[in-house]
Amino acid sequence: MVGTMVVATPDSADAATAHAQPNTIGVKLFGRGSAQLPGLGAALPRLVRSLPGPIPTAAWDFLAITSAVFAADRFVLRAGSPDGWTRSIGLRVSVSDPAPWLPQVSSLTQALRFLTGDIWHLEITSGGVPPPDVIQRPHPYDAVCLFSGGLDSFLGALHLRETGGRPLLVSQGSPKEISPQQTLAAGLGLASDRFEARIRERWRQPYEPSTRSRSLLFYGYGIVAAGACGIEHIVVPENVFIAINPPLTRRRIGSLSTRTVHPHLLSILNDILAAVGLRMRINNPFFATTKGEMLAQTRHSQLALLASQSYSCGKGKRGNGQCGRCVPCLIRRAAFDAARVPDGTPYLHELEKSARNDDVLAARQAVARSVGIEARKLERWALQAGPLPTNPEVRNAIVEAVGRGLAELEGLFGKVQWR
Repeated sequence: MVGTMVVATPDSADAATAHAQPNTIGVKLFGRGSAQLPGLGAALPRLVRSLPGPIPTAAWDFLAITSAVFAADRFVLRAGSPDGWTRSIGLRVSVSDPAPWLPQVSSLTQALRFLTGDIWHLEITSGGVPPPDVIQRPHPYDAVCLFSGGLDSFLGALHLRETGGRPLLVSQGSPKEISPQQTLAAGLGLASDRFEARIRERWRQPYEPSTRSRSLLFYGYGIVAAGACGIEHIVVPENVFIAINPPLTRRRIGSLSTRTVHPHLLSILNDILAAVGLRMRINNPFFATTKGEMLAQTRHSQLALLASQSYSCGKGKRGNGQCGRCVPCLIRRAAFDAARVPDGTPYLHELEKSARNDDVLAARQAVARSVGIEARKLERWALQAGPLPTNPEVRNAIVEAVGRGLAELEGLFGKVQWR
């Protein structure tokens, strides 16, 4: 049973007609919204014209789908669901060419369910707009690198540069992250090699803040950019602990923890891309590497300075900086400590005074339970976050790296004088 129906279409009249129906939200896709009619992504058709080549229709339609998913995720509040979290969302999205996507509705629904924890009823229809005209021009890029301004994305782009690559950085222009993105791209010598996409949703607030689907939007940008460049290699750099995101406590199981770069999600998405004829793959080269190992393996004359200027916080938008005690901040601090790289990040909270913080307590409990844990139990814990690859070598590498990530946290906590 559908709780809320969302109809996303670039046709204003169709969106308005849908919006007038009971229990239905009509959304103007690639259009400017208002208090009367929701909309998002008005700037995208203009922004993609800065890319160096024509955009494949399937890539543009994937961006339409991910934009529609993001709209539904923002406009349908979890507080209105029976359990305060799991929503039942019907989503009808118009694309330019629905034919290749219709057989993929089941796989897309599976990906959405895994990523957001909601029950989705997805429909893909005609009525979308074709990709904007983009003039073909030469470019030097051999990879697309998703570039959030976080420490992992900086280290991933730096790794590509160190190995002789020339990536096109792809960013979402969020207010808290634009400055780090610009600073880090300049530090990498890639200031002019960054595609900054921006999507602004507009309706009536409040919007749902959890936005588990935001990563799909990021992938949509990357796929459009890769298609425009004729590139098959899309890199999403993420350390193993955040990629797997095993539940630190029982109440954090499932979509209550993010699954943005979980290998199960990437596997589903890559299968979908292949099925609709897009010859590109999303790859996380650090799927079995800890954040500390990522930091220790890279070289740059200003590594400590630039790394400290990256933005990793999961809760910093609530303050004016990086909190220093959410799970991403804890893993970040442990990485600097493990790699023996000076951490110049101006955290908002001292770790010593955060012993009673919920995230700190959960992380400390997980570390305490991990001491002397058997490999099989460690694997079972990692599996609580989602299916792992069936290849035994890959699976074991991931599980072992999760254990090393816990050891980095243990090393950090062992040096803290808790108050």
